[in-house]
Amino acid sequence: MSFKISRLKSGGLLTTYNCSVKCMHCRHKASPTHEKRFISEDTLAKVLKKLEELGCNSIHIEGGEPFLFPNELLRTVKQINEGNILLEHIVTNCSWYKNKKDTTELLRELQKNGLRRLVLEVSPFQNIAIPLKKVQNIAKIAENLGINIIIWDIECYPEVAQFDTSKTHTLKKYVKKYGEEYMSNLAQRFNLTFSGRTFSAFEKHLPNINTNEILRKSQGCGNEMMSHHHFHVDLNGNFTFPLTQGLSLNIEDVGKPIDKKKYPFVSLLYNEGVIGLYKFAKQKHNFKEQSDYLSKCHLCYDIRSYLVKDVGIDSPDLQPKEFYIMD
Repeated sequence: MSFKISRLKSGGLLTTYNCSVKCMHCRHKASPTHEKRFISEDTLAKVLKKLEELGCNSIHIEGGEPFLFPNELLRTVKQINEGNILLEHIVTNCSWYKNKKDTTELLRELQKNGLRRLVLEVSPFQNIAIPLKKVQNIAKIAENLGINIIIWDIECYPEVAQFDTSKTHTLKKYVKKYGEEYMSNLAQRFNLTFSGRTFSAFEKHLPNINTNEILRKSQGCGNEMMSHHHFHVDLNGNFTFPLTQGLSLNIEDVGKPIDKKKYPFVSLLYNEGVIGLYKFAKQKHNFKEQSDYLSKCHLCYDIRSYLVKDVGIDSPDLQPKEFYIMD
């Protein structure tokens, strides 16, 4: 059965996969080893046109780390502000902070062109490489300019703030201070989307489900795919479904009936769920599953990674390819 996405409301713009750090919980698998590239003016124009056609009200900017490309970020904010879609916020890990003067100038320019809110990432994962003091400095400057601040995730902030804010701290320090169950407790409190590196970061700390049980309960993934909220579009023009990285459509095909031949894996998952993908990988490509996984999404990610990385399948709906082949 074919389907199409006929309406969108809000989502994110992945302007780059390049990042200052390689966080172990990153659902996009961003890192410093990704190409230093930002979404182009032409690609963004195509994305915004399509989103407007589908009724999208608002988008946010994230990465990677968008502030590693200040000129391109400013150009992108201007371009969004000239259209009819509201810029909700920009997500940043604050690693780029150097001094008050330069930060004030950049944020002021962004504010003039439509920036209303910053979402500042704070967690033990970022704190491995980024001192909390950088987050605090940017928060203070933004608030003085009248830019709204959201700390993500606010539940983690008091724990991170217990350490020296001018330094970075390992996860071992957190476990030592807060107890052996810290990682499992963190996963249940922290606002995580399980995708990408998040699975490997937490599969040893959370209960796993037997693979046969996951397959037995498998149904089509249509409900997840048809959500109007929290989709993403990346710098390559890949539309990724809500909460699912690496499962894509070309932005120009969004709003049209899904071509089963062009997008075989999206079609398979929509109609049959992970069991359909599992049978394909098992019968056609000798996929060998683990005994258990965190969830059906974890199993799905493992199968898709195998098909791209080990089998060498290059399909328009398993994009970006780097998501699978880069750690």
